[in-house]
Amino acid sequence: MRARTVKLSLAAAAVASVCAASTGLSLRAEAQTPAGGAADAVVARVGDRVITAPEVERRLAQIPPFQLQSFGRTPEEIRKNFVSQVLVREQLLAQGAAAQKLTERADVQDRVRSVLRAALLQRLQAEAAASSPVTDEEVRAYYEAHRDKFSSPAMVALWRILVATREEAEAILAELKKDPSPQRFKDIARERSLDKATSMRGGDLGFVAPDGATSEPGLKVASGLLQAAARVKDAELVPEPVPEGDRFAVLWRRQSRRPVSRSLEQEAPSIRQILAHGKAEAQVKQLLERLRAQDVSGHAPELVDLIDVTSTGDLQPLKRPGTLASSRRPGAPPPSPVPRNDMR
Repeated sequence: MRARTVKLSLAAAAVASVCAASTGLSLRAEAQTPAGGAADAVVARVGDRVITAPEVERRLAQIPPFQLQSFGRTPEEIRKNFVSQVLVREQLLAQGAAAQKLTERADVQDRVRSVLRAALLQRLQAEAAASSPVTDEEVRAYYEAHRDKFSSPAMVALWRILVATREEAEAILAELKKDPSPQRFKDIARERSLDKATSMRGGDLGFVAPDGATSEPGLKVASGLLQAAARVKDAELVPEPVPEGDRFAVLWRRQSRRPVSRSLEQEAPSIRQILAHGKAEAQVKQLLERLRAQDVSGHAPELVDLIDVTSTGDLQPLKRPGTLASSRRPGAPPPSPVPRNDMR
C-alpha cells in the first residue's frame, strides 16, 4: 500500500531532503549540560530547529538506566550517542515529514489528535489527584457501600436435567454411568430436559449460592437440589433422582468455590484507583461541556445516516443524498440492471 511505502521510505527521504535543504547540522563534542551553563545552551542544530542541553537532560531522565547502557560504556558516550542516535534522528525525521507535508494527511492528523487527547487526559488526572486526593474516609465509604463486591459465600456449580418421572431420571442415570462425560450430559440435557431455560446450555445452572441464587436473572435453585449436592463431592453425580416439585432432576455437582472475604486493607489500593479515576472523569466531563458550548457549531448528526454500517461492522460507501441504502457487501459484484419499461 502507498501509506506503508511512505512510512518505510520516510527515514531515507527525510535525511536526504533535510541535508539538501537545511542550513546544515552541527553537533557539539560536549553533548551534556554544562555546569552553570546557560539554560538555553544549544547542543545541536538540525535545520531551523535546535536541541538544548535542558532538553537532553529531560529526555535522558525519562530513559530507564538499563536502556541507557545501550548507548555506550561511559557517561560521555551515552550522552553523545543519545543526542546523535535519538534526538537528532527525531528532528531529521520530523523535518522530513514536514517537507513532505505529511501533517496534511488525514491519518497523521488523527494521530496528532490522539496524542494531544492523551496528553490532556493525563494532565487532568494529575490535576485531579493534586487538587482533590482520595481520602481514607472516601475509601472506607466506598467499601461499605459495595461490600458484595469484596465478599461472597461458598458456592457450588451444578448441572441438572429435569424430567417428568423418576423412571426417566433413573434411566438417564444408568446411561450416564456408562458414559459419564460432560458432552453426553449436555447432549441429554438439550434433548430431554424440560427446563428449556437451561437445556440449551447443557443443563448448566452455573454457580449457586446457599440461598439458591445464581448469576442468571430469575433463576433460583430449589433447596432440595442443594441438599442433594451437599452429599456428594465435586465432579460426582448424585446417585439417585432428586425430587423437584412434581418432577425429578438428574444432578451433577461439577465444582465448588470457597467463600471470599477481602478486607478494607486488601482492597484499599484498587478502591483508590477507582475513586481517583472517577474524579478525573468528572473533570473531563466539565471540560467537555465547557468546550462543547464554546466550540461546537454546525452540528448535523443526521448526516451520518448517509454512512451505511452492516450488521457485521462493514462500512458501505458514503451514499449521496436521495439515494437508497445498498445491502451489497463491499467487494460484491453490482446487481444486474433492471430492464426499464418506458411508456411513451
